[in-house]
Amino acid sequence: MSVSFSIAGNAGQKTIDAEVARAVLAEQLGYEGIFVSEGLTGHDPFQVFALAAAHTSRIRLGTAIMTLSFREPVVVACQAATLNEISGGRVIVGMGTGDGTTYTMGRTATPLARFEESVRILRELVNGRTIRVPANQERKEGQVGLDRGRFPVPVYVASAGPRSLRVAGRVADGVILGVGFDTSTLDWAIEQIRLGAADVGRDPAEIELMGSGIMCVDSDRERAVELARARLANRAHHNFRFTTETVPENELAAVKQFMEAFDVTKPIDGRCPPHLVTDYLIRRFSIAGTPEQCVERVQQLAEYGLKRILLTIPPKAYLDAMKVWSEKVMPHV
Repeated sequence: MSVSFSIAGNAGQKTIDAEVARAVLAEQLGYEGIFVSEGLTGHDPFQVFALAAAHTSRIRLGTAIMTLSFREPVVVACQAATLNEISGGRVIVGMGTGDGTTYTMGRTATPLARFEESVRILRELVNGRTIRVPANQERKEGQVGLDRGRFPVPVYVASAGPRSLRVAGRVADGVILGVGFDTSTLDWAIEQIRLGAADVGRDPAEIELMGSGIMCVDSDRERAVELARARLANRAHHNFRFTTETVPENELAAVKQFMEAFDVTKPIDGRCPPHLVTDYLIRRFSIAGTPEQCVERVQQLAEYGLKRILLTIPPKAYLDAMKVWSEKVMPHV
């Protein structure tokens, strides 16, 4: 089974031209998609992608993630459908309840019940269907929908905890799996999605799964691992805020020590002492090493059945790792 790769595209660019150039390069290198998040450290994803769409023809353009702490689902639906028309149907909207950027801007994560209802509204609208609007002083109760844009737009949910995974099973077209690359943990996550789908009578097979984690590939294995180590600490911390039930018993004490030491107020690469980012965390949340080692790891995930992977590359190695992955890993998987 072949695997398709997308990359997170935010790291390091200071201008829109640089972000567009990265999307162009990703398409040239054979990546399936490029995903960007929103926040104070980057440009607005929809506006970046509107420009990138004019300079690319194939690559998927996705948000990972966009949060409802800052946006109304009806507005997101209109923006997504418009961008989908501009790009010729290449958009994926990846939504999440909120993490680091949300807290940096003084907001809190969206409560899951409101998040689920908002994603449901968004998904109805970007599939060309209508939503019910209650009566008020200006109008009667009725159904409304979008009459511009291109439909459908796939709506993905980024999930790591059991409750959010079940929400994704109920309302999402796809799930960006935040649990890492350990196959036993992937089994657990897929079971949560299946339970959520069963709640509403959905076939879980219709829900697209996208693995996600940190990637660093280099001829020097130790350099690749060390670059990945600092970047994946934030990913691991976000995961274990929801549950540690997926952690093997012999790793639990070290994970708890890691969580106690983690400081979300520090810069992203310095939130935890490096020695507390253990080999278990490195293997679970990253694919890091030489090209040959990365090929072996991805082949294992392909045999498991994972068809799509979203890769986040440490900024210090971004362009080199992006190119080496394309040249020395992708042809083999």
